[in-house]
Amino acid sequence: MAGDVSIAAESATPFKRDGALALALGGAFGVAAALAVPPLVGALPREASDLPLPLPLFCLFLAVQMTVLYGLLALAGLRLARRQGLEPLWAQTAARQRTIPIAAAALGLGMLRGVWLIGAVAAIQRLAPGTLPEALHPPTWAAALAASTAASIGEEILFRLFLLTLLLRLLPRQRWAVAGAVGISALAFGAAHTPGLVYLYGGFGAIPRLTWVWLLALNGALGVVYALTYLRAGLIAAMLAHFGTDLIWHVASRALA
Repeated sequence: MAGDVSIAAESATPFKRDGALALALGGAFGVAAALAVPPLVGALPREASDLPLPLPLFCLFLAVQMTVLYGLLALAGLRLARRQGLEPLWAQTAARQRTIPIAAAALGLGMLRGVWLIGAVAAIQRLAPGTLPEALHPPTWAAALAASTAASIGEEILFRLFLLTLLLRLLPRQRWAVAGAVGISALAFGAAHTPGLVYLYGGFGAIPRLTWVWLLALNGALGVVYALTYLRAGLIAAMLAHFGTDLIWHVASRALA
């Protein structure tokens, strides 16, 4: 009997640890999302900035909701990863090396992708004018920084830790499965930016056809980079790469403008 209790306690320990990690991840996104609301809402037109609750109360409810929702997504992703023998937060390949160089490399990789994105968008604007919205960044550098922080946490939890790990679990264990999972998660990541595009163009029907290509191609390419970073070095590295991209693309571009 005592042995059974000991075994049960040992088997429950990883779940408890993952529960605590998931709560921390969901809480981090909840706080980041709530902090992003004031600078974003303050810069929106009046018809788009009316909230159903006073701003502080709205931010509080948003933080709680996102903590619960993304905490559950994180927990599911962590458990799925464990069952496949993965260490999702800081992968084994990264754990064998020094933490700071890996983190710096991930951030630097993301910043390079931010420079690439600036160049790609400039080329599209020159060669195919009118196929990208005029407003590509949050209205102020503070809003850009807040939104970039929230996106780097929340989108990596959703699309890499949860969705990519789930796809790896569902697809057959064959060579093409990893490429398929990365591709599907990257396309989903790109498609998830559709609501922002609809808002910027003022309606679904007003979006040029070629814009859909740019939406999926640009965001999808970034999604592939973040997915490979996640598989190689873990979720934290993917978050840093994502933040590095947004730091250059949204924050630095906005500050310089």
